[in-house]
Amino acid sequence: MQAIILCGGQGTRLRSVIGERQKTMTEVDNEPFLVNVIKYLKRYKITNVIFATGYKSKEVRDYFGDKYYFGVEVSYAEEKIALGTGGAIRNCLDKIKYDYVLVLNGDTLFEADLFKLEENFKTLNADMSIACKEEADKSRYGSICIDYSGEKSNGNKEQGVITSFDEKIESDSNIENVFINGGIYILKKSLIETIPHGEKKSLEKDLIPEWLKEGKLIGATVSKAQFIDIGTPDSLKEFKDRKEEKVDE
Repeated sequence: MQAIILCGGQGTRLRSVIGERQKTMTEVDNEPFLVNVIKYLKRYKITNVIFATGYKSKEVRDYFGDKYYFGVEVSYAEEKIALGTGGAIRNCLDKIKYDYVLVLNGDTLFEADLFKLEENFKTLNADMSIACKEEADKSRYGSICIDYSGEKSNGNKEQGVITSFDEKIESDSNIENVFINGGIYILKKSLIETIPHGEKKSLEKDLIPEWLKEGKLIGATVSKAQFIDIGTPDSLKEFKDRKEEKVDE
């Protein structure tokens, strides 16, 4: 499986910590955070990566090179203007080699089981599948509702189908079958082809809700894996502290 890593964000909330650096290139233990994402993908035998770059794209390219890094074949799809997450994925279209592709963010690390996500996608013959996370306080997030009642699911949380996306849940946080978006996706290439070329589109705010309205089948798996987001100074510090604790052990 091939992967697209979204790494075009400007990281404005981190300016006080990283200055003008590209957010995914934030240094942790003397290497960019993005290296952690590459190592995660390699554990699932993914050795072909497209970097979807924008802001400070040269920083990413200078570090990872033009051919191979850590045994991973790399290529780049640079956006000249900000296209949003959906537009950035569409900008990678001519570099996608297969009928479907994995997409994930370069500034988060959610170590969900990618083999199970791919199985969900194939078993359901889905247009798209999303790795979701269990979260106690669902009211803080836009939440995803998953149906396990279909004959291909049979109550299996690895074969669910999404019925609603990014809806705020205000009632009790222990609602069953409601989870948060882990930011890891598998999409059919044919679905990506429907995204308007060169237009700014958010995958989460524009495209997925519209695809659900159109009747596209979007599957889901659920994981309790740790979710790391380095998008704020506090979350970056938390990640660095965790890394230091592991070294001390």
